Amino acid sequence: MFRSKLSFLFQFLLIVTTTNAQTGVIKGSISDISGLPLQGANILLKNTTHGTTSDENGDFEFIDIAEGYYTLNVNYIGYEPVTYPDIWVRPNAYDALEVLLTQLVIEFDGVIVEDSYFRNSGLNQDQSVRFRNDEIRRAPGAGQELSRILNSLPSVASVGENRQDMMVRGGGPTENGFIIDNIPLPSISHFSQEDGRSNGPIGLINTEMVDNLEFYSNGFSAKYGNRLSSYGDITYRSGNSEAMEGNFSLGLGGAATLLEGPLSKSSSYIFSFRRSYLDVIAGALNAGGLPSYDDIQGKITFQPNHYNTFTILSVNGNSLYERTKEDALKEEQSNYGRRKNKQHTIGVNYRKIWNQSSFSNTSISQSNQRADAQFLDYNSGSITSMANNQLKSSSIRQINQTSFSNNLSSEYGFEFTSKSLQYDFLLNELSASQDVSITNSAVFTTFRYLIASKLLVSTGLRVESNDFEDDFFYAPRINAKYNLNDGGSALIYNAGQYYQNPPEIYLSIESNKSLTSVRTMQQSLTYERLITTSTKLTFAYYQKEYFNAPILSSNLNGVEPAFLLDRLAMHSGVVSSGQSEAQGIELLLEKKRAENFYGLFGATYFNTTYKDYNGIKRNRNYNYQYIVNLVGGYRPKAQWEFSVRWSLFGGKPYTPIDEESSKLAGDEILFLDQWNESRTPAYHSLFLRYENHKNYERGNLIFFVEFWNAYNRQNVETYYWDDRMRKVSYFNFIPVGGFEFEF
Repeated sequence: MFRSKLSFLFQFLLIVTTTNAQTGVIKGSISDISGLPLQGANILLKNTTHGTTSDENGDFEFIDIAEGYYTLNVNYIGYEPVTYPDIWVRPNAYDALEVLLTQLVIEFDGVIVEDSYFRNSGLNQDQSVRFRNDEIRRAPGAGQELSRILNSLPSVASVGENRQDMMVRGGGPTENGFIIDNIPLPSISHFSQEDGRSNGPIGLINTEMVDNLEFYSNGFSAKYGNRLSSYGDITYRSGNSEAMEGNFSLGLGGAATLLEGPLSKSSSYIFSFRRSYLDVIAGALNAGGLPSYDDIQGKITFQPNHYNTFTILSVNGNSLYERTKEDALKEEQSNYGRRKNKQHTIGVNYRKIWNQSSFSNTSISQSNQRADAQFLDYNSGSITSMANNQLKSSSIRQINQTSFSNNLSSEYGFEFTSKSLQYDFLLNELSASQDVSITNSAVFTTFRYLIASKLLVSTGLRVESNDFEDDFFYAPRINAKYNLNDGGSALIYNAGQYYQNPPEIYLSIESNKSLTSVRTMQQSLTYERLITTSTKLTFAYYQKEYFNAPILSSNLNGVEPAFLLDRLAMHSGVVSSGQSEAQGIELLLEKKRAENFYGLFGATYFNTTYKDYNGIKRNRNYNYQYIVNLVGGYRPKAQWEFSVRWSLFGGKPYTPIDEESSKLAGDEILFLDQWNESRTPAYHSLFLRYENHKNYERGNLIFFVEFWNAYNRQNVETYYWDDRMRKVSYFNFIPVGGFEFEF
């Protein structure tokens, strides 16, 4: 519903004032994986003469460092060395660095212990892709949205430029989970839908709050559950514990402000507020309805000593989309109305360090989501869809980690989640008004150990249960890494079983009460090679099989044979007999910024299909088959940077429309026997970004300008019928500008 809504946005701020070169500081702390400080770690600024060591609290500091970007090398006896790149030194502000060191697997032959921009696979590290705050901020074409940043990976595809949903290794948008500081988040987007999807272009996460993101698509450990395709583990920054800082920004998403600083000697805060302005611009330009949103999020950290840390997290979001009858006429839409979403998550996490080899994280949280919507037919004024739904969830997560030796560690814990859903909706001539309660429980354990001098193995087991099935589910997982002789390459095998609840909204209909958990069997084989300390090549093959997925019963006639994990298609008679499979190959070449250039090339070829109620194999909704992403950036000077992203993916499957029957019926009629057999034209688009930094007496200014879809490719998302054949397009060429002022 947001197509073509951003085409008029243009901001361009020209900064002409220059300043003299200034200096700044680099501060941080060094600790082991448990969080205990490490005294005496050697810290060097690469390509400079600056060096220091950490004090008894693990703290270090460099002062009077010339403005620019630096790389930090950290070494400590018995621990893997860490290279920390892209540290931005500027006056009036600094980012407190928290460097975690992992114990070195001493007997692991061939492990590279020299400086590397990629983390080595120590005992406490799982296979993942990591994005730091600065990488998130400067990503071209991402608009500082997590989902768009992840779309550069070969395993991830967007389901629409105007939406936050993701497709990961053939799976649908409902199969991805996210947590922040050990606290589950029901959705990372404004305008979330009843089945867990997103229908909006704006994310809920303010990436200025993010310290780093760990993303798992190649299987994930037993501590993550109730998802089939991926998990994103987000860490929010702790506020500055020494002085108050802040920033104000204006960009594609809207206007935002952030404040951070100390509350006391042992506590700090970080807080942000954002408000969209697209609706204001639309009103001024008479451009029709546009979504509006605002969100408030914050984190308080209390650390009375090194062994105990308490954090309080709060994430709140409001979103509204309204289409008037006049807007419907202009946009040639058949209905009008409004949808309002509210969501709120609050949680507390307690991190306890028991000793140098053992620590735990315990969190308790609660989330509330509410959706109120009503849309009316343009001609008759009758209600076409309505929702007055509320979802409440609470969770307890407890994760422990113990290192028994350099060659053996364990991770174990439990998770309890309770959901209460109140549904009152009308959709597709189907209505439901009732409450649904679901409780999920799980215990899990993982052991990581060195079997031989070159073989590192991680075995895990997650045991789950729920209250809509009278059964226990066992989800074993294994990850084995064999380090090859040259020390720069390795083979990794990953396999596991995963479970997920069917979309809860289906359970709100009485005839669907017999639905069961969806199950997948997954395996992958990966080859990775460290070409240089800053360049890494990864090649992977994966296979996924789905069982017990929700589809429509074969006893129903004249209904769409949809795979109901991919889209909300509300019907009675949903059964857990769907099967699906996905397989593909992936290539990822990463170049971290060692000097002034960085880049990424990702490509995948895959196929994801399912069997409908007649046993006919069909394309899943997001079976694009191939995806290519090329990302690069060049920074010859500290003050400015140019970056680019080019994306290509195959046509999206869709069901052809029976135009003659649609004309006679006055409504869209599909060729159901050709479900998802047609494809839209291939998608490709170019994104350009220029960024410039200026320093002033009282603050720093970051100015950027971007060109989205730079050569104005007319990409088609899908087709639909509304008195004639129409197409839904992705956005056209959009110039975007913005700035951030630090103070």
